[in-house]
Amino acid sequence: MVEKHIKSLLYDHDCVIIPDFGGLIARYVPARINPVKHTFSPPSKKIAFNEKLVLNDGLLISTIAHHDHITKDEAQQRVAEFVHNAKTNLHAEKRFELRDIGVFRYNAERRLVFEYAEAENMLEASFGLPELSARPVKVEEPAVLRTLIKERQQELVEERQPLRRRIKRAYNVAAGLALAGLSVSAFYFLSLQADYNLSSLNPMTVFTAAGYTAPATVEPNRYTQDYVPFTEEDRLSYYATILPEASQNANEVANAYEPSGASVALGAAADDFVTEEVAEETVGAVEDVEPEAPAHIIYTKDGRSYIISGGYARLENAEQYRTTLMEQGHEEVDILLPQPGSRLFRVALADFPTAEEAQVALNTYREKFGETLWVLNN
Repeated sequence: MVEKHIKSLLYDHDCVIIPDFGGLIARYVPARINPVKHTFSPPSKKIAFNEKLVLNDGLLISTIAHHDHITKDEAQQRVAEFVHNAKTNLHAEKRFELRDIGVFRYNAERRLVFEYAEAENMLEASFGLPELSARPVKVEEPAVLRTLIKERQQELVEERQPLRRRIKRAYNVAAGLALAGLSVSAFYFLSLQADYNLSSLNPMTVFTAAGYTAPATVEPNRYTQDYVPFTEEDRLSYYATILPEASQNANEVANAYEPSGASVALGAAADDFVTEEVAEETVGAVEDVEPEAPAHIIYTKDGRSYIISGGYARLENAEQYRTTLMEQGHEEVDILLPQPGSRLFRVALADFPTAEEAQVALNTYREKFGETLWVLNN
């Protein structure tokens, strides 16, 4: 009976004190949205418990005496019996249930704890308001509108296709004309330069420029019926008639181009020409020799331990960082090429024969260059 009166009082009051037990406090809870269940809950009251509110304010006893038509002493006796039963259940079963309101328990520190059971909404302003479920709203277009949109999209696609085809055809024609024009222009300029190039590459122009004339010998016609090839003696005698005159004409050409007017023999000129070719080949061979690798770049494993300051993906960046360190006064800075499995060019501040010596010196370098330094065993 006492439980029924406590529940009815919680509808109208924010605090109901149970003498020698504690006080039930009702507080306002606004409307809530559950993002998981997609529900809307109306405003309500949530009941809490404070075991320090044990002073009798007379509310509960007066209500019981008025509704049950008994005296206040009898009502107080009923409340005392209710509190005694509640404490007995707590000591025996470690829990006491206040029907439709909540459950009382003892925690690990032997303090009374109350768990509110949300059975009914005790807020009068929310009487009759249920919990609402929210469903996603799907906006659907009318069937006629969907049909019109689909037809319009097909028309746009059909209009775009001929335009794209015309643009592609015009592009192909323009590219073909441009390629043909470039080809014709290239052949035209090559035809203009053909005579000059061929004449500059012809070695016989040296003799013809000096007024050289071939000996008056009749060359055999290879297309006649009585044609007989030259014998070895005929070929040697023919060369003997040509070479003296060629040597004389070459001397005249050399005399014409010498500023001092001194004559140079054709044989000497040939020797000089051969000497110049050999010299040019020697110079080219010297130029083909690859320069020695810089001393600060480590190409291979040498078994030493290096203190690494940074790693870079490009050699140019590593060289710039090395230059910066040298400008700061650090003279010995090496660059290690990427090892197998790595693509970084590492910049080393110092190197040591063993890893132990490098680890000992690492702390000294970290005081100057920072804590990011580390030791690499090459």
